[in-house]
Amino acid sequence: MMATIRLEEPLELKVASLAEVKNVAPFSYEVGEHRHRSLGLRGLQIKFKPRPDDSTDADADAPGPLDWAMRARVAGWFANARPGNSAASAAPASGGPPAGPGVNTSTSTSQVAAPLEPPTGPGTSAAAGPGTRAASAASNAAGPGTSASAAAGASTGDSSGASTGASTTGPRAAPPASRAPSDSWLEMLFPFSSNAVLREQYQRFMSNSMRYGLLLEDLDTLAGDIAARHAGVRDRVLLTASIDRISWLQDPDVGEMTLSHDLRMAGQVVWAGRSSMEVLIELSRRESSQQAWTFLGLARFVLVARTPDRTAAADVPVLLPQTPRERELFEQGQKHMQLRNQRRDTHTARKPPTVEEVALVHDLIRNHHLARTLASHHHHHSPSADAVPMARTGLQSSVLMHSQDRNAFDVIFGGHLLRLAYEHAFATAALHAGEYCDPLSMDDVAFLLPVPIGTLLRLTGQVVYVEGPVVRVHVRATKLEPGAPEQSVVTNVFSFAFVSKSGGVRRVVPETMVEAMEYLMGYRQHVMDETSRMVAEDRVRPKL
Repeated sequence: MMATIRLEEPLELKVASLAEVKNVAPFSYEVGEHRHRSLGLRGLQIKFKPRPDDSTDADADAPGPLDWAMRARVAGWFANARPGNSAASAAPASGGPPAGPGVNTSTSTSQVAAPLEPPTGPGTSAAAGPGTRAASAASNAAGPGTSASAAAGASTGDSSGASTGASTTGPRAAPPASRAPSDSWLEMLFPFSSNAVLREQYQRFMSNSMRYGLLLEDLDTLAGDIAARHAGVRDRVLLTASIDRISWLQDPDVGEMTLSHDLRMAGQVVWAGRSSMEVLIELSRRESSQQAWTFLGLARFVLVARTPDRTAAADVPVLLPQTPRERELFEQGQKHMQLRNQRRDTHTARKPPTVEEVALVHDLIRNHHLARTLASHHHHHSPSADAVPMARTGLQSSVLMHSQDRNAFDVIFGGHLLRLAYEHAFATAALHAGEYCDPLSMDDVAFLLPVPIGTLLRLTGQVVYVEGPVVRVHVRATKLEPGAPEQSVVTNVFSFAFVSKSGGVRRVVPETMVEAMEYLMGYRQHVMDETSRMVAEDRVRPKL
């Protein structure tokens, strides 16, 4: 396990005004009413490192960096709505739902499983053109129901969507060939301790606990803002490729993170390749504005840059570390990219079970059936009080994907999907454990396919593994086509671990081959998750 290297906060930071937020954190500014009102009226504060190339627009109503996407989409909407225009009723070639009218320039996250390029190290120049693998992945990223020409603004006659916005705001300088890591620094402050309206917005039920699904949504949006600070968004599309495991377990001396504390998310780009970036975000808390921040944990996001039509990789500025700490983080980020590629090529789901794992499942099923036979012989109603069939832990729900939760490129943004999946997993774990559980960790996430507007998304949650108080839940997100259920496609599989406050939870027992495979998958994730193992073995309470 790699050592934790903390970020180095820049000396000069500025509190962003609402007009500045639109430029330095465009996705946090634009993503729906939820955040727009928070930034402008609810006291959510953003700090950034000022740069000479920052926009000088002082008017909050002036066009922002994502304005080109909105103009291209609105122009395409009106063009398609003209009488006699058959494009208005034409279905996408892929058979997915058509893009909704208008555009909401929200977060950067569009789902894509893109291969990651080799790094351009300090002092080197970015490669001239994308490789064939990256171009192929970018082409797939457009996904069903999303027109590449629409994303690029082709309906307006422009070959590049960026030119639409540029023509309204005057010429703007292209991103520099290189940047320092600290140039992308952004931090977001949630003053829960002094802002009752903000507390209510993030409150879980009527308690003092936080809705961690909203926290995941905010982390995803901030990661996009940080990547935009490094690479820009006027001539490229930024997509979240993956998220590393996030753990909520902390030193018990830190104390529990509640809505009585202020929360800070701060991060920057720590590694950059030709078109890929690793964004590292730190989470900290404090009791009040008079106290120092206490470190809580880290979250790592990988984002990739694509051309406006998402048919090719787009180069990002070379990252030039300036300090020893930044060089350490750069080298660690390079290793992380190599490890991600290895994990993708040797994913646990692709490995056949070992002899030990076969014996584990065999003994589990055998003991459960022996207990059931014994109970039946003695006419007990509950054959095994400490174990239940895995099939009985399933929970399903269906959600319509509305345009209010789309990103700037007309697909549902990943932060929204993260929140939906987390809250579904939370409910699944609660039904099995008999109480609401505390979050423990989220396993690595790779976004496989985009989710278009108008999709009927089915979430299927199931408890796949239990060890002591630790409950691991898998959530499978599936796109459904009304009238054609056989065309359903799995877009994501999420894995969350929770801990029961009351101690041990009933085990789950697989009864089919498919369930046995899911059980082993959960077992392997538990073994590789240090947080889950610590809680299961030592009964350490998670703190956040």
